[in-house]
Amino acid sequence: MKYWNPRRVKRVRQRKIREENAAIARNIAIREQQRRYTPGDHEKNASLMLDALGHIERRKMVFRLQKDGAMSLSKLARPFRMKLPTAQAHVIILERAGIITTHKQGRVRMCVYAPASLKELSKWLASQKS
Repeated sequence: MKYWNPRRVKRVRQRKIREENAAIARNIAIREQQRRYTPGDHEKNASLMLDALGHIERRKMVFRLQKDGAMSLSKLARPFRMKLPTAQAHVIILERAGIITTHKQGRVRMCVYAPASLKELSKWLASQKS
């Protein structure tokens, strides 16, 4: 027969808290996956890309990366006269949509245009015509 002593009560409570935290973490991971570019999921990707390209400055950033190639975040943001945190927020949205990719080289964050995602968007838009 098991007795409900204070140690057992504490262990049961801690187990419940761990299970709840794990469930919350799973839900957050699922929601985060729904907000990121996933190759092959055309509907979701199109929605993400169209949302990302809905802002004029983000479109200009993408055009600049297409034209001039890879560049640092500060160099990308310079002509728009925006502060780095604002530019970083725009870049995060573009990266989640799969339009650009970023990587760090030391202290510098490099931004690179990813043409495959916009090709996928154009194919999806062409299929929606009929």
